[in-house]
Amino acid sequence: MRRRLLQSLVPMVVLLAIIATVPLANFIATGASRTLFLSRSNDADWFATMAEAPLQSGDIANLREMAVRYDDLYDTPVFIVDDNNKVVATSKSGVVLEEPEIATALGSTLAGRLPAEPPALWPWQHGEMVVARPVANNGRVLGAAVLRVPTDEPRVEVRRSLILLLIGLLISIGAIIAGIVRPISRWVIRPLKDLDNATHQITRGALDTRVSTDGRAPELRRLGDSFNSMALSLHQARQREREFVADASHQLRTRLTSARIHIEGLSRLSPTARFALSDIDRLGRIVQRLSRLAGSDRPGADADGNSEEPLDLAQAVKERLVGWKAVYAADDLELIIGDMVPGGVGPELEVDDILDVLLDNASKYGAPPVEVSVTRDGTEVVLSVRDHGLGLGSRDLKKVGERFWRSAHHREMPGTGLGLAIVRSEAARVGGRVVARPPIGGGLVIEVRVPLIDDYDV
Repeated sequence: MRRRLLQSLVPMVVLLAIIATVPLANFIATGASRTLFLSRSNDADWFATMAEAPLQSGDIANLREMAVRYDDLYDTPVFIVDDNNKVVATSKSGVVLEEPEIATALGSTLAGRLPAEPPALWPWQHGEMVVARPVANNGRVLGAAVLRVPTDEPRVEVRRSLILLLIGLLISIGAIIAGIVRPISRWVIRPLKDLDNATHQITRGALDTRVSTDGRAPELRRLGDSFNSMALSLHQARQREREFVADASHQLRTRLTSARIHIEGLSRLSPTARFALSDIDRLGRIVQRLSRLAGSDRPGADADGNSEEPLDLAQAVKERLVGWKAVYAADDLELIIGDMVPGGVGPELEVDDILDVLLDNASKYGAPPVEVSVTRDGTEVVLSVRDHGLGLGSRDLKKVGERFWRSAHHREMPGTGLGLAIVRSEAARVGGRVVARPPIGGGLVIEVRVPLIDDYDV
């Protein structure tokens, strides 16, 4: 916004400065022309006075000698014409009276009219200045004295003056922009900048941020009031959300504790009960996260106030596979547990959710046996689930993990197409990724690759 304001104000300042400078430049060029004209007009008057007697007597030798000496001294050719427009004395030969400047000057002078105002001396132009004065006696015009004045030196002076004027113009524009335009733009943009900063604070979670509306324009006051009302509504909604989550998590924690006590008694008898017990524990962790989200616990700390430790992915997978082996066995499916290499990963990784999706997909869309392994690959820990089904084509492999996508072979089967999208999202939360590839021998391998925590002691 400020840049756009400057982009509109700076050209305006430059235009006004140019408009103010053009008359000054014209004054410099016109003044130099007028000064030169008046200076040489005095010399032309002197020649006109000295030529009066020779033109009457016809003795022009001295007049020619004076013209030559003047030309040698000032490098300015001089010639005298009579009333018949005939050159009678000149400092240099080859005078052409038909030249437009000379013809115009002589026409006005011999007719007894005042000379015209000389044009301005601009540096990019060339040419001489013609100065003519009538030779008169008792009101009768006897001839004219004409000077062909060089203008190279005056034009050089004008060029220097214009360069200095241009430098002054640039300095003035810079000073105006720095001293006036920029402060004005900051003053105009300040309310919007304050609103922008407040918006960023809101996005960072500081919902108690407000903007001041004192001394603002009516439009900005209304905008500030609207923003404050919106921020207040968001703050109140967040408070209601936290209160709801806190109350709900408290109630859920109580019920889950009761359910866990009852299921613990059955866990010695049935693997399925132990599987249900692990689900109860997982629900307990979810409730704990909800409680933290509501602000009832400190972020990044567990129930005892200690920082969460890295998670051993292999150990977490082995614990979850205890229940899945019973599920697969009940459906007469073979579940093979491969390498389980210890490796620390982020504690926020939902291993159970990821493994549930992968094993459920393998049992529904693949074919037994299903192999599960945890390995290391450089700086990554890799959870792999392989089935021996039909697999996927190269085009379908690129789409694995997209929301609501399902392969053409499985569209008639029940499902939402969100399972692998959830897995990809969970992996991305800890900086990981999901890779789908066809293994040797057919089938499909889904790899969940997450960063290895280097300092984890297994």
